Amino acid sequence: MAIFAANKVALPFFDSTLAAEDLGGIPALGFSAEALWPVMKVMEPIQLETDALPQVLTLRHLLKLVMEREWEVFPIIRPLDWTAAKHQALLVGCMTRRQALRLLKACDPHGETPRREIDLMNPEFQAPSDETIPPYVDGNPFRISPEHTVKDAYLLMKMSEQGVIYITNRGVLIGSITLGTSLCREL
Repeated sequence: MAIFAANKVALPFFDSTLAAEDLGGIPALGFSAEALWPVMKVMEPIQLETDALPQVLTLRHLLKLVMEREWEVFPIIRPLDWTAAKHQALLVGCMTRRQALRLLKACDPHGETPRREIDLMNPEFQAPSDETIPPYVDGNPFRISPEHTVKDAYLLMKMSEQGVIYITNRGVLIGSITLGTSLCREL
């Protein structure tokens, strides 16, 4: 926590990535009124049916969702009520496109069982017993509440080196923010 507080002042002035790409730069973030906006004002809402991976799905469904979206990181969700419509869901994890493709290959190397159902939050996918295999799923994605500011989201992204931060309200996924899309486009 002390590192976060110390960097809250220092980081915005030394971000060469934004300055080099002419994406609004540090002065726009550090000294503008937009930096103090609630993150909800610039987040991209998540459409649960098309933008997120359900915790339990078939291999075919996983491949379809990964191939249809251009995103590099996908949130993993669990509906609040398994019998209800998917209008609200908890954020339980995330996985990159590369992790998803590796998982597909590991679970069905010859493409013979596309209807096989898997639980993405299986502990074996988060921490494989073979320590030489990297995890397929991140069970603890970075998230902030809607009340945080755009500057808070930016600092968390820079400090954690994560490309996406999820916006959750009491664990319920409502949106996401990335440095290259929402955050810089709006500023």
